Amino acid sequence: MIPETYAIRPGRESDLGALADVERSASVTYFEALGGPRQTADVLPAAVVEASHAAGLLWVAADRRDVPVGFLAAEAINDFLFVKEVSVAREHQRAGLGRRLIQAAEDHARAAPYGAIALTTDRFIPFNGPFYERIGFREVRAEQAPLSLRTLLAQEIASGFEGKRRILMLKPVAALQDSTMPLYASRRQTGDRA
Repeated sequence: MIPETYAIRPGRESDLGALADVERSASVTYFEALGGPRQTADVLPAAVVEASHAAGLLWVAADRRDVPVGFLAAEAINDFLFVKEVSVAREHQRAGLGRRLIQAAEDHARAAPYGAIALTTDRFIPFNGPFYERIGFREVRAEQAPLSLRTLLAQEIASGFEGKRRILMLKPVAALQDSTMPLYASRRQTGDRA
């Protein structure tokens, strides 16, 4: 058997029709982690995915046949690159694709004028909050969040997500910078004297 290889690439218009099935497949694992009956979640509305694509904020994990098996859809909200959805089809999970999709978004955020990457997720499921924390995201309490992100979190809770479990997480773009380059020039480098 040939091992599966994947490519992370910008989403194409021709990918859009396949992404809902990817999201449905991924949701089975999510509901199993919650301990509930096996079911599939509602998917992002097609208009949301299309808007991410039109803005250049849709990345796809494609298999060796170039078929989408995962995706990340984001949107720009003020100074934030907000990750609306990361999904990897169930049979392709645990291959590092979620991490690679986040890396694609981070690369974009580093090159664009974003202050941070933001997302909402489940606090407890290991491949949600704990995963994002391991890769540098930090929880931000709702009352400390900017109004735009606080409003998004409140809307998600109002739509049915459990308030005690749903959290907002941020990763500053400064944390994405090359660690070999100083983020700020020292006084000696700039000629300032103490």
